[in-house]
Amino acid sequence: MSENRQVTSTGPERRREAAEPPRKRVLIVDDHDVSRRVCADYCDLFDHAAETASSGDEALAAVSSGDFDVVVLNVHMPEMGGLKALQAIRELPAPLGETPIIGLAAPGRADEAQRWLAAGVSGLVAKPVTASRLFAAIRSVLEPPGPGARSWAPSPA
Repeated sequence: MSENRQVTSTGPERRREAAEPPRKRVLIVDDHDVSRRVCADYCDLFDHAAETASSGDEALAAVSSGDFDVVVLNVHMPEMGGLKALQAIRELPAPLGETPIIGLAAPGRADEAQRWLAAGVSGLVAKPVTASRLFAAIRSVLEPPGPGARSWAPSPA
């Protein structure tokens, strides 16, 4: 009589797969194509899956129907600007309206930063955006603070 056994690998490959976290889904919202591509490329560097939108209206639609871990939202956009998009997203029912949002802003605008913070932004990154600043902002809104917090992204080469 033969027994059917399922063999599960416990070698290094299996342990590595089990230890790897899921990719984070990031929505990049900017009316400038180059800025969207640069931020999406930075997300790819850190093994996050990026989707893009080019307006506040597109951002609201994407967040309403998607399952994003974080939204990176340009402050200044035509039509529905970043602040209005932030406020509209915050009005969505939970958990969609609680999605962490990182604003991309011109440096040196303290009054603008205060308005965004009051509206519920999770973090701000000054332009021009660098990979390290964007990753630090994403990490800060996705990871619980405190000892033992670890990065889900590899260090850039």
